[in-house]
Amino acid sequence: MIRMLYPQNPIFLLTWPHVAQLFANHDFAGCQVIVDGRYAKPKQSLWRVARQLARYNFSRVYHLRNSFSDALLCTLAGIRDQIGYAKNGRTPLLSQAFKLDPNFHYQYRYGNLVNLTHGQPFVQMPQISLNAGKKSFTESAKQVVVYFGGRYKLSRHYPFELASQALSLLASTNNCHFVLLGDQQEVVENAALADFLRANGIAVTDVTAKTTVAELADIINASDLVFSIDSGQMHIAAALKIPYVAVIGFGTSPWSCVEPKVTHGIHLTCNSQVLDLDKQICEISPQQVAEAAKRLLAPKET
Repeated sequence: MIRMLYPQNPIFLLTWPHVAQLFANHDFAGCQVIVDGRYAKPKQSLWRVARQLARYNFSRVYHLRNSFSDALLCTLAGIRDQIGYAKNGRTPLLSQAFKLDPNFHYQYRYGNLVNLTHGQPFVQMPQISLNAGKKSFTESAKQVVVYFGGRYKLSRHYPFELASQALSLLASTNNCHFVLLGDQQEVVENAALADFLRANGIAVTDVTAKTTVAELADIINASDLVFSIDSGQMHIAAALKIPYVAVIGFGTSPWSCVEPKVTHGIHLTCNSQVLDLDKQICEISPQQVAEAAKRLLAPKET
């Protein structure tokens, strides 16, 4: 939307190092990426990053995060026109501060911020998209990415007992090669899931804590299906237009605010009366998960 408003202007994206990797294979509307040194290794001070930004002589910044430190950083960098939502005590630092309705979908929040600033020239938001390479672990089977989260995900985690049943049910009717994703805190749990699948003669590759964000996107982009909880993996699959099944428990944000606005995913939610939030996701049965996957893997009618 910003590129459509400013077709000739240079546009920069200031972002965390691991997120910057996602844009290596993406034109991203002709934007250039600046890695935020405050989150790099070794970390740079707020003052040092501000001095670096000041050299660009930026005329405007859109704050897509509700961060006071980001607004302070841009103030120190001499950027006078700062646009964002009036959150976290940063209103005095913003030239245009808009009220944020917490019911706004996250995608709408970002698009609305640009639209309001320019007198609402846009009727609708563009579709999300992402480009990535492809990394496959199989030649003949269906590559199926699996991310059900670890126990530290609390109410979003889909437990081993249910996940293992869902994958077994799918493998009984489809030739699948499962690829397990996760971070360092999920190594032990995914190893147990990988051992279970191998013991039952089901092909699996466990790359937990062995991928960068960019490599993760490459694996998802080469897959026929993604299983995910409410996570970054789900949103990457949505942006890459890869079919996915999302198993949704009680999340860190209301589901209505984060649900991907796409049609190639199946979102399994529970309308539970269980008081223990961590147990609500257990009411989504392995049979439901497997059947949703089968529908997405079924040959498309022509």
